[in-house]
Amino acid sequence: MMIPDGYTEQEVLDIIARISVKLSGKFKFGYHESEDMKQQAALFAWQGLESYDGVRPLENFLWVHVRNRLYNFKRNNYSRPEKPCDSCPFAAYVNHECIKYDSMNDCSIYSKWIKRNQTKKNLMSTKSCDNPVFDKKSSVDDQVFSKEMYDLVDSKIPVSFREDWIRFTNKIKISKNKREQLLEKIAEILKDNGIDI
Repeated sequence: MMIPDGYTEQEVLDIIARISVKLSGKFKFGYHESEDMKQQAALFAWQGLESYDGVRPLENFLWVHVRNRLYNFKRNNYSRPEKPCDSCPFAAYVNHECIKYDSMNDCSIYSKWIKRNQTKKNLMSTKSCDNPVFDKKSSVDDQVFSKEMYDLVDSKIPVSFREDWIRFTNKIKISKNKREQLLEKIAEILKDNGIDI
């Protein structure tokens, strides 16, 4: 851990804690809660200490550094706010309107951008599960049991399996290998909680 000249370890810890708490609520998204973003902000702050030049006050430097890194993190993991229209290869985006297409969705570049962003957003939220396993003909007891199993797995699934779990619950295709690993992990979670399948 690098402590800049003129600061004690406790002062640096206090600065990082203040910045993390203040920025965490502004950048939460998807399944990343405030506590997750607080930890991410602290990580970015520790990384930022390596490039601190000592000219500006440490808190100001880290605030800007962490805020910029959190913007990038959210953009890369949730959605990109800049539309492809701003750099339109057809020069068809004039005065905030497309002069080439009647509907912007007709533009293949814009359409692909929308689909990519929507996919990222879908992966960041868990689908509510009214009845994930059984159909409408199943008994109430089966439906309650199914909901409890879903909630259990959803709360216990490790981060490394989270994306595949979300894809699986939203019926989005995943590779056979990832599917098998996910099903093994689900079975392990259920077994650890006293449910044999």
